[in-house]
Amino acid sequence: MEVSQQDYLDAIISFDYGNKRIGVALKAAEESSPEPLLTLNNDNELWKNIEDLLSLHQPDLIVVGRPRNLDGENTQQTELAEKFASELAKLYNNSIELIDEALSTEQAKQRIPKHLASKSRDVIDQYAACIILESYLKEK
Repeated sequence: MEVSQQDYLDAIISFDYGNKRIGVALKAAEESSPEPLLTLNNDNELWKNIEDLLSLHQPDLIVVGRPRNLDGENTQQTELAEKFASELAKLYNNSIELIDEALSTEQAKQRIPKHLASKSRDVIDQYAACIILESYLKEK
């Protein structure tokens, strides 16, 4: 069995950045896969809420989804997600990585348990963050 760097990380948090909401997933040290954590409103309280979240979980790594169009080209949303990752890097002096989030929202919609599917977009954003983190872990 090959051991990867991720096997030594205590916690990893991933973000699915959006203009209105940001889905968050967590892979805790004792877990082998990420779980939906919460959805943050992208408002005036965002950075305070992120500081609280990072203080609580103390992740070794933060992964941010990088949206692109279906041709793989950057979009305005790509720039916003990269700016978000840059601001995170200033706030939290630890490893931050961007990963392609192609179709993560569509995959999330298919994965959500039926009893949660009608709840809200918040659940979709959280599951999209899980898919982003799973993709990162598979890639590494």
